Amino acid sequence: MLPVPEEKLLRGFRTLTVLAPHPDDEIFGCFGLIRCAQRLGLSVEVHIVTDGERCFGALPDDEEVALRAARQQESIQAAALLGYPPPTFWGLGDSQLMEQPALIERALQNHCRADALCVAPWWNDGHPDHEMVAHGLRQVSAAGQSLFYPVWALIDRARRTQFFAQQGVAAITLAPAERALKRRTAALFQTQFSRDATPAGAIIRDEFLAEFTTEHEYYVHGH
Repeated sequence: MLPVPEEKLLRGFRTLTVLAPHPDDEIFGCFGLIRCAQRLGLSVEVHIVTDGERCFGALPDDEEVALRAARQQESIQAAALLGYPPPTFWGLGDSQLMEQPALIERALQNHCRADALCVAPWWNDGHPDHEMVAHGLRQVSAAGQSLFYPVWALIDRARRTQFFAQQGVAAITLAPAERALKRRTAALFQTQFSRDATPAGAIIRDEFLAEFTTEHEYYVHGH
């Protein structure tokens, strides 16, 4: 597998539409493609499907409201740092997307225009929310109009092997400066790096972050 020219992935499109099941997926999985789109003059739209409010399990109402706001703000800060418009937040239930397939497909139909390349996590990424967004996109997108990126599959040996066994896996290479910017942007998602001010309950451990910020990102076509 060799890196592909960014123009090849984005040729013929006017908009890059990034679908992130939770705040941070757009950066951990799709940073490089967003930067490619910006260099080529495409519009960038980022849609956050859930607020990731159950990343630490069920919380008391006041804590959940605070976590929702914090996670949204992290994605807004990432957008500001990279220079694309603030994301839209769909507000669907975190870890509950398996119960909402019709809502997902209806929302996707509103955004998967003919001139937009839609990008979502891979359909076997290992998180049910990631997989539901992927399956929804596969239902509504035409051939050649969707790409899928791994997130959690990168740190699961069996899923990683399965991903790279797919036909047509494409790699984007991040230059050193871009890789440093990805790390800086990833660092904005502080809710995921500690819980109760300690790293013990972190969602994103150091070894995970290392996998999410290598010099390559990977994508596969959906059809």
